[in-house]
Amino acid sequence: MKILVTGAAGYLGSVLTGKLLEKGHEVVGLDALMFGGESLLPFVSHPHFSLVVGDVRSRELVEEVIEGVSVVFHLAALVGEPACKVDENLTKEINFEASVQLADVARAAGVGRFIFSSTCSNYGISDATTLAVETDLLKPLSLYAETKIDTENTLLSLSSEDFGVTILRLATIFGLSGRMRFNLLINEMVRDAFVGQQILLYKEDAWRPYTHTIDAANALYAIMEADRKKVTGEVFNVGTENLQKKQLVDLVREIFPDMKVEKKGGTPDNRDYKVSFEKIKNTIGFVPQKTVKEGISEIFDALQKNMFSNPNDERYSSWINTSVLKNI
Repeated sequence: MKILVTGAAGYLGSVLTGKLLEKGHEVVGLDALMFGGESLLPFVSHPHFSLVVGDVRSRELVEEVIEGVSVVFHLAALVGEPACKVDENLTKEINFEASVQLADVARAAGVGRFIFSSTCSNYGISDATTLAVETDLLKPLSLYAETKIDTENTLLSLSSEDFGVTILRLATIFGLSGRMRFNLLINEMVRDAFVGQQILLYKEDAWRPYTHTIDAANALYAIMEADRKKVTGEVFNVGTENLQKKQLVDLVREIFPDMKVEKKGGTPDNRDYKVSFEKIKNTIGFVPQKTVKEGISEIFDALQKNMFSNPNDERYSSWINTSVLKNI
């Protein structure tokens, strides 16, 4: 089966691409390579993989790469509030307008499934005594979440029996990837503890859901493999554990007992929510396998083996090389 993955070179996209190829599918990766393309180097010579370097906002390009595609995994986006704040208009163009345009093109081309990567950040703040479910009122606290919600609503309005749209609201992702990110909470905490840097802990009692890169990729794949009738027009939360930030500190401290932590107040991130993962389990039987503790150990092991020459390099954060978009 021919599959299009937008954002294929990204933190999650590169992991998903590897899984799809492993399962014998033909994969077309579309990516502007704003963060480089090293994560896709293992697949360059794969007979079933092709990379198209380009801008997902280009309708002409999207119409070209969609030919013969049966499934679209739409992951391309500017992710996280710091990245989205760099250029708000660009964020809206990429995260919302390009997503809707891609869906329009895919539907016209006869694509059967369109699987969209959204975020649990859409919940913003929820009752600490309950778990947020997919039908709860969304309370976005950032432009990033706002664009994801707008896209969700529009995509679901396009969903039909022939063009099955499924939304996955992913928890905060952690773990290793060919396009490593150390600006995600768990990854950053382990990195900072490893290099002896003080950890700034904001709103230590805040709850957040988490999921490993492998589990996120597995969930996306499981949706593709599921009975279309069960997942078309549906939204699913994907995550492994809900933990408070102070609980993360305790887990990291098991490896780094002397880690330095400075506790701060509620800013700059006021998100605080716990999420239920029961719907995807009850609907298609998906159960994640990787715990936060395992992910922490994996990152520590990679750092200890010097697999990152400089883990503080900006390439592992969400810096944006916007000049790339002008040269493709």
